[in-house]
Amino acid sequence: MIHQRVRYDDCSNGALIFDPATGTNVNNGVLTVTTTENLNGMTWQNCGRIATNGARGIDRDYTMIVCPDVVNFGGAAAWGQMTGSISWYRSRYASAPIVQMHELGHNLGHSHSGKDGVTYKDPTCNMGNRGSWSDTGSNFCFNAAKTWANKWYEEYHVTVDPSSGSYDGTLVGINAVKEDNIAETGQDVVIKIDSSGETDLYIIYNRETGANNEVPQNGDQVVIVAQSTGGSTSSWRAALSEGQVYTQGGWSGNGNLIVKVCSLETGTPGSARVLVYATGQETLSCDSSPVSAPVNAPVSAPINAPVNVPVNAPANAPVSQPTQNDPCKDNSLDFLFRNKIERNCEWIGKNSKRIDARCQDPAAADNCPDTCNTPGCSAPVNAPVNAPVNAPVSAPVSQPTQDDPCQDSSSTFMFRNKIERNCEWIGRNSERIDVRCQDPAAADNCPVTCSICA
Repeated sequence: MIHQRVRYDDCSNGALIFDPATGTNVNNGVLTVTTTENLNGMTWQNCGRIATNGARGIDRDYTMIVCPDVVNFGGAAAWGQMTGSISWYRSRYASAPIVQMHELGHNLGHSHSGKDGVTYKDPTCNMGNRGSWSDTGSNFCFNAAKTWANKWYEEYHVTVDPSSGSYDGTLVGINAVKEDNIAETGQDVVIKIDSSGETDLYIIYNRETGANNEVPQNGDQVVIVAQSTGGSTSSWRAALSEGQVYTQGGWSGNGNLIVKVCSLETGTPGSARVLVYATGQETLSCDSSPVSAPVNAPVSAPINAPVNVPVNAPANAPVSQPTQNDPCKDNSLDFLFRNKIERNCEWIGKNSKRIDARCQDPAAADNCPDTCNTPGCSAPVNAPVNAPVNAPVSAPVSQPTQDDPCQDSSSTFMFRNKIERNCEWIGRNSERIDVRCQDPAAADNCPVTCSICA
């Protein structure tokens, strides 16, 4: 039978697995509690009290209480503590996977998933109650807002603020990650649109395959939902096919918000090219070449480059660096991985199959030279006993013109690893220069525009 343990394991890519509890009189995670109290018409809360008292001493993280149908559930099939660890079920619905998924979703902090003002109507999410209520159930997971909150795929989350930036990228379904078919760079699972004064929007490619192969509606479409912060009820906004557009007027004082699906394919793993922008800031076009990050991401400076960078190296370089600045030693602190999420070197090296892909991120390469096997870092720690006899007396006075660190590049570069831009565009809007120059590629390519060499 397909039940919540299998479904959550599948939807979370193994991040959330419910193992049966063990203990005295516990059979495969189930403990039967007997009582002399009359359960007929008893409230579900009191039924739960009897059950939890009978389960004292049983070590567990979550408790699913199944009460006889004669217990009063106030017209509901079940209840779930939000956020918490207890859920209560009428016996007749207790074995339905959609009910189990839904109530445990409340335990995880999720409210309902609505549509058109109806609380239970989102057909793409287990919090919308639109799947099969049979004991077999329907094989599907959660909408974009809930998937974002679950953090099961947060390595592939991206945030865009259309009042200051845009998105031209590729979305894939969760199964691309599960089956290790996601590209090393340039593909995302969930987009969060976050601008001041606006309700957050979340976008996902609702790929109808694998863990989501029986989603009730909007399979293989790009689905947009709105949800305020704090785990409130989400609201289905749109489901887009290739060429379709979602428009929301007056977006944060920057014209209309545009979400457009340029292309959509359902192969293996399947992907959708999506544009997100505000018309008051810029206009993106599907006619331009799809943007993808370079296979080998350029190694770049930290996000906040120093204001004054010396043009020439010191005449006499120090013989050795202090231990704490060892260029071949992993940083023990967290850093911003892919400009999206805090990670550390232990996580970078945790999955041997993903190390090479993760180390293409400049922040990972800079902070984890040992884990990433940076060239030159496999040499012995101690310098040779006999140093070179004749070191240069002084560093070269100047660098070649083409490498002038204080000259803007005339070429285009990959801005935010997603879209080709140049230094002229970086400086076009004086109010946005500081924000744009926080991108490492902009800072590296446009030192004059970004006032790094001022």
